[in-house]
Amino acid sequence: MYEATLKRVFGYESFRPGQRDIIHAVIEGQDVLAVMPTGAGKSLTFQLPSYIKNQGLTVIVSPLLSLIEDQMLHIRERGERGVARLTSMESAEEKQDIINHLKRYRFLYLSPEQLAVPYVTRALANVKIQMLVIDEAHCISQWGHEFRPEYARLGELRKQIGSPQCMAVTATAPEGVKQDIIEKLALFSPEQFVHSANRPEIRLLVERLEKEKKLERLKELIREIPKPAVVYTATRREAEALAFELEDALFYHGGMSTEDRRLVQSQFLRDEVSVMVCTSAFGMGVNKDNVRSVVHFQLPATVEAYMQEIGRAGRDGQPAFAVLLYADGDERIQQFLIDGQYPKDEDMRLAYFERENGTSIAQLPRLLRMNEEDPKFLLLKQLLTERSLQEALDWVKERKRDRYRQLGQMMDYALIRTCRRDYLLRYFSEQTVDQEECCDVCGPIPFPDTPQIVRKNVTEWKIRLTQIFSFE
Repeated sequence: MYEATLKRVFGYESFRPGQRDIIHAVIEGQDVLAVMPTGAGKSLTFQLPSYIKNQGLTVIVSPLLSLIEDQMLHIRERGERGVARLTSMESAEEKQDIINHLKRYRFLYLSPEQLAVPYVTRALANVKIQMLVIDEAHCISQWGHEFRPEYARLGELRKQIGSPQCMAVTATAPEGVKQDIIEKLALFSPEQFVHSANRPEIRLLVERLEKEKKLERLKELIREIPKPAVVYTATRREAEALAFELEDALFYHGGMSTEDRRLVQSQFLRDEVSVMVCTSAFGMGVNKDNVRSVVHFQLPATVEAYMQEIGRAGRDGQPAFAVLLYADGDERIQQFLIDGQYPKDEDMRLAYFERENGTSIAQLPRLLRMNEEDPKFLLLKQLLTERSLQEALDWVKERKRDRYRQLGQMMDYALIRTCRRDYLLRYFSEQTVDQEECCDVCGPIPFPDTPQIVRKNVTEWKIRLTQIFSFE
C-alpha cells in the first residue's frame, strides 16, 4: 500500500532510507519525533500518510514563509489543490474564506503565531484534524521564548484544538533539544527516529587567520571553491558589504522586502548568480540540491546552527565543502548579539516598578525607549505576565549563560586539533566514523582543479524589477 501510494501520488519508485518506518508509525497513530538530515525527505513522511488514512486535515506549523511557499509549490505541482496557508501575506478576507471552508483542504500550512489567533484556534477545534505537524521543531527549543513566544505555547495550542496526533520533524537535535520538543509538545510515548547527523559528502575545513586578512582570504576562497556557494555572516550590514566585494554575488537578509528576497532567491535557485552572501535568514525552505560550498565568514552562535547551515551543501549526494574562517575575537560579535536579545536588568526593574504603580503595558515602550515589536520588549512583556521580578532576572541570567555555553562549544569546534567530524558527532551523541577526505585535521582537503563556475544570465535585481513593472 505504501509503495503504491508513493508511486501514484508522488511519482517515486522507492522510499529513501528511514522514510517507510516513520510513515508506518504515523499511520499506526503514534506521536512521532523524526530527526532527519537536510535533504532526506522529511516532508514526504507527513504528507503521504494523509493520502493513506484520508481522515481529515493535516495541519503543518512552519516557522518561515519561504518554507511554507516552497512546500506548497511542490504540493501543487503534483496536482493537489486541497492545500491552503494562513500567514501574514493573506488578507483578512482571504483568511476568513479559508477558515469558513476548512473541510475543502487536505493540508493547511500556518505559522505558530497564526495558530495562536483565537478565531483560528476555535475553527480548528471544530474540524477533524488527522495530524498536527511541527516542522523545523528545533525552533521550539531555540526560539521558544526569546524570538517566537508562540513556539513555547504549541503544547497548549495543541490541547485547544483537540490534542490530535502530533509529529515533530527537524534536521538536527541534540539530546536536550529532543527532550525540549517532547515536553513542550506533550508528545505521548513518541516513536523516535533519529538519523545520523553525519553528512559524509561534506568536507569540513577551518582556516585560522588574522582578522585583517579575512576579507582577502574570502575573495581568494570564492575563486577556489566549487560553486554555487553560500557565504554566511552574522549581520545584515556585513552581508551587504561582502556581496559588493565578491564577484558574482548577491546578498540576502531579513531586513529586505519580501519582493526583493524572493527575487534574489530565485536568481540563486536558477543559477543566474553563483554566490549568495546572507545571514541565517537564508536557508530553511531553499530547495537547491547543487550547492557545492558553504563558507562561514563569522562564527555561528551554536553547533546546531552550524550543522543546519552547512547542510545546505551537497544535498545531491555529491562532494561538497564547508569552510569556517576564524580569527581570534570573532566570538565577540555573537556575544554582542546575544546580549542584544535580552532586556537589560535596569529596564526590567523599571518595567516592574512601573507596572506595580499602575502603568499599562501599552505605555512601557515609550518609557523604556523600545519599539513595541522589538523582540526584547515582547520577551519582557511575557516575563511581566508570568514571573516575579527576581524570577525574571534569574531566568534571563540563566538563558544568557546557556547561550554563552553554546557559543563556547562552537569555538571549541573552531579551535580543536582533533577530528572535526568526530567532535560534531559526539555533540549529537553519535559514534565516530572513519572516512576519507574527512576534515582538514585528518588530512589535506583539496578543492577540485576546475571549480564549477555557474555561467549566468546576469540580471541585477533592481533592473529585473524595472523590467517586470515597466509599462513602456
